[in-house]
Amino acid sequence: MDSRRTVAGWSSVSRLAVMVGLAAVLTASAHDEDWRKLKDRVPAVPGDIWRFGDPAPRGTGFDSSGVTLMAHIPLNNFPGINTASGNDCWGYTSPSGREYAIMGLEGGYGFVEVTDPGNPVILTTITGPSSLWHDVKVIGTYAYGVSEGGSGVQVMDLSQIDSGVVTLVRNQQAGGHSTTHNIIADTEAGTLYLAGANIGNGGLVALDLTDPTRPTPMGGWTQMYVHDADVVTWHGGALDGREIAFCAAGMSGGFTSTGLRVVDITNPSSATTLATVLYPNAGYCHQLWLTPDRHYLYLNDELDEQSGFVGVTTTRIFDVSDPANPSLVGTFSSGSPSIDHNLYTTDGFIFEANYRSGLRVFDAADPLHPYEIAYFDTFPGSDAAQFNGAWSVYPYFDSGTVILSDIERGLFIFQVPALTAPQLLISPEGVAPNTISPEGGETFAVSITARNTDLVPSSVVMELTDAHGAREIAATDEGGGVYSFTFPTVACGEASYYVSALATSGQTFTLPADGAASPYTATVISDLQVAFADDFQADLGWTVTSTAVDGQWNRGVPVNAGRGDPPADADGSGMCYVTDNDASNGGNSDVDSGETVLTSPVVDLRGNVRVSYAYWLNDVPSGGLDNDAYVVEVSLDGGATWTEMRRYESPAPNWRLDSFDIAGGAANSRVRFRVWDDDPQDVVEAGLDAFAVSQIVCDDVTCPVDLAEPFGVLDLADIQAFVGAFVAGDAAADLVAPFGVLDLADIQAFVQQFVAGCP
Repeated sequence: MDSRRTVAGWSSVSRLAVMVGLAAVLTASAHDEDWRKLKDRVPAVPGDIWRFGDPAPRGTGFDSSGVTLMAHIPLNNFPGINTASGNDCWGYTSPSGREYAIMGLEGGYGFVEVTDPGNPVILTTITGPSSLWHDVKVIGTYAYGVSEGGSGVQVMDLSQIDSGVVTLVRNQQAGGHSTTHNIIADTEAGTLYLAGANIGNGGLVALDLTDPTRPTPMGGWTQMYVHDADVVTWHGGALDGREIAFCAAGMSGGFTSTGLRVVDITNPSSATTLATVLYPNAGYCHQLWLTPDRHYLYLNDELDEQSGFVGVTTTRIFDVSDPANPSLVGTFSSGSPSIDHNLYTTDGFIFEANYRSGLRVFDAADPLHPYEIAYFDTFPGSDAAQFNGAWSVYPYFDSGTVILSDIERGLFIFQVPALTAPQLLISPEGVAPNTISPEGGETFAVSITARNTDLVPSSVVMELTDAHGAREIAATDEGGGVYSFTFPTVACGEASYYVSALATSGQTFTLPADGAASPYTATVISDLQVAFADDFQADLGWTVTSTAVDGQWNRGVPVNAGRGDPPADADGSGMCYVTDNDASNGGNSDVDSGETVLTSPVVDLRGNVRVSYAYWLNDVPSGGLDNDAYVVEVSLDGGATWTEMRRYESPAPNWRLDSFDIAGGAANSRVRFRVWDDDPQDVVEAGLDAFAVSQIVCDDVTCPVDLAEPFGVLDLADIQAFVGAFVAGDAAADLVAPFGVLDLADIQAFVQQFVAGCP
């Protein structure tokens, strides 16, 4: 039965209980999104345990792909405990190798053996305080549970779990500690932390585990509320051996200045903030997890979907390879409108429990471009941005079994065939070139890891397409799974390329993942000849217009007024354009309540040109919807109409270089730089320097009539290829001016070049 249809059938007592609970949360200083979950609450869906192979198939109403349901335990099957709703889950593998699920329940915890995932066995339950929120982690042979309902830390002994025995050692309450939202474990260091507790300002509080049965608060990072965190022992670099906490945190219970904080928590009594990143369109920074190599971090925001800040489930990607200088580098989505809740990563995969859209599994072989490969929706019906369905997921059993906890429907036990499917993981070594010489010579390398199959080494090629057609570039095996490619001579214009490799199981894999549909692109350039340059030491005719109350563009030497202003210009010449640039107002130097627009003098953008510049953006939202942005636009008609070329929304409180290319522009062109701030409480500060317009020069060294294999030989295949391109209107047949028009001159040019031969 669709649980949403049973609301009208609740007893008056049930409705009253929910209303009382909702009122209690609304009148309390709730630090979490508590009232929203209570508002969306519906009764649990009862049923019998379903095991794989049972004659009555389970799964009616559950939409899925690439995931096999092995068993399902509805909440009502956990004995002797309040099972009105479910919450968190975690896992434990005993020294014997047997695997166990720990399921958070409204009245405590349930323990289930899942060694045989198709035949789970409920072992026991441990009673805890009544609450919608429970969280649990394991260190050694102890499970540590916390709750918003109180009882401090519930210490549960797992040493006899193979005999079906789990013992509550004690409810440890020390130092005034009672309630907690989340508990975090660094299993490498054997350390434990509270997040969102009633002590330490709700921050990240360390627990002394000298006696593992008596976890005792001993200081922590208490500058603000921490909703959840991933704490790890760092390896390499200046922070080698330090314990680093990546925190989903904010002020006012996490609702204002919500974002990522990175903290050195090695010494809890003197924890140090290493970095803060406040990302655009933040609602409530909720949960995050590092990739296994700790190069990237994926972050869930729990309120951006429901608040309308984003249109679909949106997970942020941060580069945290230097924890002191993290940066937002992208996002990814399942395409559903549901709320993302908890996620965890394994080698090459991301597992997300996303409320009404259930379990979502992403391939993250390319960590900057994860894509969905499997799902199981545990909430039949609408994927609306509401607080029902999947709460959390645990993907760390050696067997490959994955468990998921659901608020209304209990414990799901899965196998994910996609995890054992043959796959070649192809990832770039360094940055893929976006500018190459017509003479070639640039190199590009990839690493290839085979998963559940083997690579056919001779199959690794780069598929390269330029103005004269497509060809394959063979790879050089560098050893260690790394393959490199050297670009050959390339026709002027734009080139595209992707890497392709064949697995022994028969499948072809590419980088990027969608290969020919969305390849890498590069501009072919011999030289850049500067036609117009401005280092802003003199006034060359830029104009400023503004609707902002304060913070207009100003040309001058940066006064370094604070709050993220540039301390100096970008190119070292002294002057640049900066918004506000006023040190007389107590450091309140930023754009407020409107936009300020900096427009260039007329520039000639005819031919193939590159517009380059250095930009600065410090964007610190005060909380809620962040519509602030820094936009670069071009007009090819003197300012009558404008086209957006770049949009910067992520904070970049340092000078960064960027550029874009324009083909076939106009002499009467302009470029403008727009910065705006919708909220006077936000901090928005921008800069511009080192502006230049350069002609793209390309000396074509390719043979334009050598259009078909075998390249280097002119034969009938090249004639046929030219005729085909000419008939199709393809640019490969456009050999002479006027370019953009295929006519007799192009045919004559082809014949002359073909007869003359190629160098």
